[in-house]
Amino acid sequence: MAETKKLPQPMRPSGFGGRIFGVAMEMLSASNYRWVVKQLEPTAPRTYLEIGFGTGKQAQLVAARFHPAHIFGVDPSELMLATARKQLARFSPATAVDMRLGDDTLLGQWPPAPIDAIVASHSWQFWADPVTTLARIRALLAPAGRFVMVIRSHISEGVQKWIPNPITKAGNELEGLRAALATAGFRIIVDEKLRTGSQGIVAVIA
Repeated sequence: MAETKKLPQPMRPSGFGGRIFGVAMEMLSASNYRWVVKQLEPTAPRTYLEIGFGTGKQAQLVAARFHPAHIFGVDPSELMLATARKQLARFSPATAVDMRLGDDTLLGQWPPAPIDAIVASHSWQFWADPVTTLARIRALLAPAGRFVMVIRSHISEGVQKWIPNPITKAGNELEGLRAALATAGFRIIVDEKLRTGSQGIVAVIA
């Protein structure tokens, strides 16, 4: 993982402001979380990975609904890591919880494949090398698994300056993402506008 440095709260929540951001994120994303759980119904995942898990609320809903054997997660915020671990502790030992500090580059080394469900909700824009990460996700995903993404509908001009994802920066982000998914060997089976205005995408191995 890159050397720790001060980053905007949406990218790496910290301190009191990060706690407030986490609460707000949970409230604003509640319907997105429910949408993700619905998309996972057909697979009822026994193994689940979340990239950018934040407070861990999405993972809690997955644990409560599907009772997976393993939940994996990666997030660059120490505050969010501590929060998520605390919230998910109640599901142990029935569900083994392995939440780690890091970013999407960690997927080159961990977790062990295959993974039945991989979720990235509002974390895509923070991937510095999305092409490599998508290839790693495809390698991790079980043959019948699902990759679920929730993408923000609007990136302000100010945010555009520091967002690291080159596909996001290039403009026409959704078209760029769809093309990148196809190139990585995915087939999109769901692509819809969500109630929050975000875009929901479900992809499987082509």
